Amino acid sequence: MWSLLLPLLLGALAGAEVVQFQPCPQSSEDSTPPAPNCTVHEVRISPCAEAAENKPCKIKRGRSASIQFDFTPTVAVDAPTGRAFWTNQVGDLPFVGMDTNACNFTTCPLAAGTRQTYDYQLSISKKFPVRAYDVKWRLWNEQTDVLECCFIAKIKLTK
Repeated sequence: MWSLLLPLLLGALAGAEVVQFQPCPQSSEDSTPPAPNCTVHEVRISPCAEAAENKPCKIKRGRSASIQFDFTPTVAVDAPTGRAFWTNQVGDLPFVGMDTNACNFTTCPLAAGTRQTYDYQLSISKKFPVRAYDVKWRLWNEQTDVLECCFIAKIKLTK
């Protein structure tokens, strides 16, 4: 069975493009930033032919995009939450309709010091305006706030 699944998995990963991302900024309320408790190593988005030129990924409204990222938490977490946000100077707007149970998209419980992959199919509504967006992706523990994986990637919605 693995001999059949491995080529499919490798083909899916090969189609995803590594994109530039930035870590989320610390809150202005934090006088001393906490020690990082999660490292995001790589972010992949498919489709994203623009990644080779370090441009925002063009995604057609009404379609889905595959968002994958590799991360290593420094703390163990049983039930993390994951969510995408449209972020700007005014604040963060959560992406409506997402399944926020991160265990559906990565292996749970999260083990401290173990590199993992988060894989989500993000549906883009036709109702979203055509424009460029900064998308913030957060992975955290709602019960204790001890885990915070967070990055921002750029996309551009098209017709």
